[in-house]
Amino acid sequence: MVSLLEATLVSLPAGDTQRGLELLTWLFGTGYDPATDDFIQKYLPDASFTLPIADGITVQLPPDRNLIGLLLAELYQETGDIPAAVDVVEQLEPSTVTAVSLAELYTQQGRWNDVVDLTEGLTNEDEAATFLLTQRGIAFREQGYFEAARASFKESLRIRSRPADLRHRTLIERGLTYLREGKRSMARKDFEKVLAENSSYPGLREHLADLQD
Repeated sequence: MVSLLEATLVSLPAGDTQRGLELLTWLFGTGYDPATDDFIQKYLPDASFTLPIADGITVQLPPDRNLIGLLLAELYQETGDIPAAVDVVEQLEPSTVTAVSLAELYTQQGRWNDVVDLTEGLTNEDEAATFLLTQRGIAFREQGYFEAARASFKESLRIRSRPADLRHRTLIERGLTYLREGKRSMARKDFEKVLAENSSYPGLREHLADLQD
């Protein structure tokens, strides 16, 4: 319990990645679960932690084993050890939150079949599903299944009230898919939708410049 509090309240806020790794690796390895800790349940019953688990997705999590694992995976990802991050998240209880983390990690590894399997049967029920559908579209595109990719992107964009960052990412990825198909005018349309709302979106100017070649 002390190690968890040190990691979440001291090391991580201070940016001490190495100490955070040491503490969380030890906690995860011991099988410690804060949800069964009498002290935490008595004195911190309503505690929650804010955790960004992927671009555009931030969640509030109670102190439990999944929190420890996801925090540890984020630190591994930060240090570039993607295989270690995947190994940790794959040991956690399956949930939408862990699926988001895994989808991002699998995408970084180019494990397209795993992304497709992970996102099978999804509909756009919440922000996490929006993110996962975009990852599914990317996976299909990278496998050369452009129609399937566009279907996933369409479902990801179906709910217009989703956060702008998520919509913009999907539009960019769909635009890149159109480019791979040689549909430059459709790609421009998606890129310019993002341009109209956020002209400083990372990489957007480069994508638009590519259309001039």
